[in-house]
Amino acid sequence: MHTTFLFQSKVLPSRLFKDMMGWLLLSLVLATSVHADVLDRIMARGELIVGVKKDVPLWGMLDPASGQIKGFEPDLARLVAQELGVKLQLVGVQTSEREEAVVSGRVDMLIATLSDTPQRRISMTLVQPHYYSSGVNLLARKSQGFKQWSELRNRRVCGRRGAFYNRLVTVTYGTDLIALYGNELTFAALRDGRCEALLHDDIAIVAMLQNPMWAQDFEMPLDTLYNVPWSMALAPTERGSRFEARLSKLVASWHRGGLLRELETQWGVPPTAYLKEKEQIWQRKASGVWYCGDQVTTTTPLECL
Repeated sequence: MHTTFLFQSKVLPSRLFKDMMGWLLLSLVLATSVHADVLDRIMARGELIVGVKKDVPLWGMLDPASGQIKGFEPDLARLVAQELGVKLQLVGVQTSEREEAVVSGRVDMLIATLSDTPQRRISMTLVQPHYYSSGVNLLARKSQGFKQWSELRNRRVCGRRGAFYNRLVTVTYGTDLIALYGNELTFAALRDGRCEALLHDDIAIVAMLQNPMWAQDFEMPLDTLYNVPWSMALAPTERGSRFEARLSKLVASWHRGGLLRELETQWGVPPTAYLKEKEQIWQRKASGVWYCGDQVTTTTPLECL
């Protein structure tokens, strides 16, 4: 309070100071109102709009027969809509446009292979607990014979715009990285020989290699780097909101009930140690109560996240 008084009396005229404080209070009220009404607007609309990938096999892909987006993450979106009791609209988003889609309000939330990074925690609200995890690896022709990451120095490698690991790999290993807009372009560049390899999520590469078209000539030859968990994402104004809390509780129930591991099996995703460990810890009890609680709070143990 003393600092505020000095600021008022020595720097700004009293009337201007009061006007500024009035605008500040009004902004806070409006922000709180918007913050509190987001879930209400979804409920009033009767529809949840979710941004998902449409170009990642198994995770979010277009069904050529129906033209609909299907996959592991669209299934999660359907479960969220069911929890809220509303209809679902899926919007396909590219890696490079995910953040804009949720921050601008074009979608209510993202479930789109989004890794939890410090920068994204600033620009978006990342829901915890995380629901999956992946790292970065290389999809390359078997004839290239890559054995270690250091062999990528000055090699022409394709990647997707907006992937958090692009700069890390470029700086660490001296890769000549060509970041393209969307997976279709990167896949085409690799097949056509315009790139010597493709930088991609390891779990997505595993899915691709289940297709004989890729498995015949391509491989994932290196050890995975930068393993990072995935989060659902909301607009930054949703931090601490009812919507975030409700999603946190829902994801926790998925871990505790084994639903995420069931979806792995359903979609043919190789079982991961990550989901097995999370299921076990969310099922753990201490003194007769859930060790992790029912949702993530400030007191939730880190290993539950």
